[in-house]
Amino acid sequence: MGRERRVSGKRVDDFPPRRRTRWDFGRVADGQVYLLRKGRDFDVEVDSLAIAARRWAREHGYKLTTRSEFDERQEGRPKVALYVRFERRGARRGRRAAG
Repeated sequence: MGRERRVSGKRVDDFPPRRRTRWDFGRVADGQVYLLRKGRDFDVEVDSLAIAARRWAREHGYKLTTRSEFDERQEGRPKVALYVRFERRGARRGRRAAG
């Protein structure tokens, strides 16, 4: 038979509160495209911001379109920015005049 391993720890009253940050995308939710840069406009992973943006859009009645921007100069092409466009559900985008 194998040796039994025992676990010990410190008893606590409860789990710690979640540290979920609530993002407010209201300043960029006007139907225009915005470029949000990691390190300047936000300080989390690009994918984490995209998830938060989707949640915010869903909770506030917006349709969200996103595109990631990659750093082509670095190995592995890390994501460095996120393009976002929040559009009110049911709102129509204006057509551009042919030119």
